Formats: sequence, C-alpha cells, structure tokens
Amino acid sequence: MVRRFRIPQAAMEQALVADNARLQKRIEQSARVTQLADRAYDEQRGRCDWESIARDMDMPLIECLQLVDSSLSTVPVRSLPNITDWSADELLTLKSFVTEHFSAVTVNEWRLVGVYMNVEHNDCFMAYGICTFPRITPDLYEAITQHRNNGLKWKDIFEKYPIFGSASVLCKAYRRFKKSNGSKPKATPTKWSDADTCKIKELIQMYYKPGNRRELLSQAQKAFPHRSKESILGKIKRITCKSSSITNDVMDRVNKLVDVYGKDWERIGHEIDGTARRAQRIWTQHQKRQNATLAWADDELDILRKCIRDGVGVTEASQLIGTKPPHMCSTKMLSLSKAGK
Repeated sequence: MVRRFRIPQAAMEQALVADNARLQKRIEQSARVTQLADRAYDEQRGRCDWESIARDMDMPLIECLQLVDSSLSTVPVRSLPNITDWSADELLTLKSFVTEHFSAVTVNEWRLVGVYMNVEHNDCFMAYGICTFPRITPDLYEAITQHRNNGLKWKDIFEKYPIFGSASVLCKAYRRFKKSNGSKPKATPTKWSDADTCKIKELIQMYYKPGNRRELLSQAQKAFPHRSKESILGKIKRITCKSSSITNDVMDRVNKLVDVYGKDWERIGHEIDGTARRAQRIWTQHQKRQNATLAWADDELDILRKCIRDGVGVTEASQLIGTKPPHMCSTKMLSLSKAGK
C-alpha cells in the first residue's frame, strides 16, 4: 500500500497506530456500556434505563445502543409476538422513541429499537406497525372479547390500548373486525337439485308479487327449512330475473297489448306478470329501437346543426330529432363540429 499510493512509511505507521487506538477505545466503551446496561436492567419494566446510561457515558443515546455487545450481555431479551403482550406504556414508549430518533427505519435501526426496548426487533416492527396504523388483530380481538365478557366498558378497555386514539374508534374497529372475521364460518352452500328448483318455481308462480317477496320468502323458508334465508332469496332472484329479462318476444307482446288496451300500463303489467312501470319501460325501449335508424336524413342533420349553434345538449337534441338515441347524436355532433359544418 505504501508503494501503490506513495504514502511515507512513517505516516502509514502513524495511521495504523491511530486506528488501533481508536479500535481499542471502542472495545473498551462497548464493554463499559454493556456492563452499565446489565446494572441498569429493571426486571419490573423488562428493559434498561438507556437515558441514564447515555448520561453516564456522556454520549448520544443511539451511539450507546450501537456499542452494546449482545454476546457479553446478561440481560434476557424478551419475545412479544402478539400485540396483547405489550402494555400500553410500552407501546407509547416504542412509538415515541422511533418517531423521535428515526425518519425511515432500516433493518439495522430496528435492531437498535430492539436493544432499547429489550425486545426482539421483529416484534418491535410488528407492534410499531399497529401503533402507526391501528387495527384489530385476532389475538387483540380475543382479548377485547374477554374484557367485554368480564363486564369492562369501552373507556376502560381503551386505557389498555390507547393506540386507537379514542374509545369510539376502538369500538368501531372491533365491531368491523367481528363483522368480517369474528363470526362463525359459514357452511358450504349445497347446490339446488332439479326437484328443489321445480318446487321453488311452483312457489314463485303461486306467491310471487313484483316488488314484494315477503310472502314468497316465508313460504319458501317453510318448504326448505334446511336452507338459509340468503340461499333461498338468491335462488328466487336468479329465477325471477331470468323470467323478467327484456327479450324481443316480450317487447312484441307489450307492443301488441298497447294496440289492444292503449297505455293502460296497470293492465298490461298484469298481463305480462310485471308492474305498470316495467310495462311502460319495455314499451319505451321498443319504441326507441323502432325509431332508431343508422342513416342520417338531411332534415335531421339540419336540426343537429341548429342544436350545435344554439348550444343544445345531446339529450335534448335526441328528443328533437326523435329517431336517434343520445349516443348517436353525440357522435354526429362531434364530427360536425370538427368538420366545421
């Protein structure tokens, strides 16, 4: 190295002596910090008073933590894998320490957090995540459930888990978790057999009233006591939706009924086993299909140009033309505007 970098021999020896002295001093400081940590260990708190150690060493707190030699320490490191293993004071101490000393915590810095809290650094990472973004975990849910069964009020439970900010937030988070995860697992739904499908179709024909499934659902629950309400209701919806789909045949039938009864929607709705509103909607849709044509007549284009000049909207332009739906008017108005016609 002396030949390569042309460093004088004396300067090189002096640098080595300085490095050795620096290394020796750091070894001595590490041994002293480790000894002070062993003496300052508080069994009741489960960790050391690192602030007093930093004052005794006249060093920054983070540097003291870096000097600890875990191989020489006699302090037993704690394992707190569940959030319920942490006390409220420990969680607040953890959060304040990380917030005060670190901006973006790396793996090595999490190790220093573990030394400060005397907890496995992976457990510190887990607990800090819940402190920063409070959420209910399975073990916390079980603990809160036990507290509720013992008669504790939400304000008393909140004192044990202040990371949620307020008792109401804790209560809402608990109920949300209970609704999504805390309930008993649902039984695997069984498929509907052909016989059961035929039977429920008969019940639909007998008791189904558009807009009111209460009587039908009551009769179906009596006929299928082994099935849940959700399963029966879902089957009814699937059958009635299929039968109520607007096909060309349904449109033609409504159009013929209008020719016979006029716009007596109540009667037409009864004829198609639907409501008056549904019958009117089917007829309106049929009229739009009948009137809609692809080609644009000259008089239609004249109306459309006037609408563009007057700033009339697409829907109103469609109503003025009468033979084109709004989406066709929109496309044509856009092309006329770009062409400057």
